[in-house]
Amino acid sequence: MSSSEPFRFLHTGDLHLDSPVEGLSAEAPPDVLVTLRGATTEAWKRVVGEAIKQDVDFVVIAGDIFEVASPTLLGQTRFRDGLADLADAGIPSFVVHGNHDPLDGRSWAPSLQFPTAVHRFGTEPGESMPVLRDGREIARVHGRSYPRAAVRDNYAAEMRADQGSPFSIGLLHTNVGDRPGHHNYAPCSVDDLRAAGMDYWALGHIHQPGQVLADPPAYYCGIPQGRDPGELGARGCWLVEVDAGRRVTSRFLATDVVRWHPIDLPISELADDEALVRSSRTRIGEAAEAADGRSLVIRLRLTGRGPLHGTVARPGYLDHLRVILDEELAGGSPFTWVESIRDATRPEIDLDARREIPDFVGDFLRTVATARRSSHSTDPEEHGRWQDLLRSSVAPLFEESPRGRRYLHGAGPDDAALIGEILDEAEALGIDRLLAVEEDA
Repeated sequence: MSSSEPFRFLHTGDLHLDSPVEGLSAEAPPDVLVTLRGATTEAWKRVVGEAIKQDVDFVVIAGDIFEVASPTLLGQTRFRDGLADLADAGIPSFVVHGNHDPLDGRSWAPSLQFPTAVHRFGTEPGESMPVLRDGREIARVHGRSYPRAAVRDNYAAEMRADQGSPFSIGLLHTNVGDRPGHHNYAPCSVDDLRAAGMDYWALGHIHQPGQVLADPPAYYCGIPQGRDPGELGARGCWLVEVDAGRRVTSRFLATDVVRWHPIDLPISELADDEALVRSSRTRIGEAAEAADGRSLVIRLRLTGRGPLHGTVARPGYLDHLRVILDEELAGGSPFTWVESIRDATRPEIDLDARREIPDFVGDFLRTVATARRSSHSTDPEEHGRWQDLLRSSVAPLFEESPRGRRYLHGAGPDDAALIGEILDEAEALGIDRLLAVEEDA
């Protein structure tokens, strides 16, 4: 491996500026809503700030800068201002466009002038740009933008590193390996990435940050700011350092403003309302302490079996609990907001014993147990029969209900984990109703 000058760059993308806030189960307080609406642009500012703080040599942006092909003036201005701040710090930027901001849209309004230190890749294959330091080429960036939203061609297969380049970077918005839950745009394989001869692949499109390939290093930058309850955990960008031997070290930098945080709270040891409120406060406080100074949108889910099951199932009870908790948390900065509380508790009942009783309730529990067991059977015929039944039962959620699709976040009717969760919920709901009928009889 030939030597080259050491350098560092920032790998970001999927900014999705102008994204609406989605998936909220309750109306957010005004201060929370203002923060949520501005979170994507604030995260972009943090990306720019990290690039300047880390004194990088350049920045690569892997597509989907905007949420829509015709972005707002504010979104474009915020993006242009960030690029200008980078240019003022002597940091050039290299940009490709993806499915959300293809070049047949109006993603770059002619009335806005972007710095000359910004290079936007076109739609033709083979385009590359040198990165210069004092007139010497330290790296070369290869990129290709989408001409339209739905690109089905394998762009990676047409990209090749230049012979003699000190360090080659492939910049692409793509779905590597047909990852489920994502549109299969500019699809390619890890073999395509290897064959291109790049020293590093800077990828966009998948919102979860992570490594795709070790040799050559290939990373998805992820989204700098999670936009809905399906985008959990820290979000940010990659700081990539290349030493004189062309060895790559990547470090994740969190840039998010708000994090979506689910909490499961078992009720098995909680005796009364006071214990539930106290335990909820404790768990929420622990989450806030571990949030690295980020604001939190909390989704609290009550789980398990216990004496409080009947209490939390009362109409309006969880809404009242949420109001109590949010009143106590109000006014904090960064904020912590309990967006929803869900009842996933179960009645205090020995299901194994109840399943053995030869009555309608026992029949119901035995049927659920058979479905759960058979859906994991090694017998192809038995497994297939129950999988088809369960799949057909949940299919309307995906095929006929826009609201259902929005809250399922990329899952599908073949998602075994989701089907199992729905089966658990059906069992709990069914046993509750049947036992209530027994009590009234």
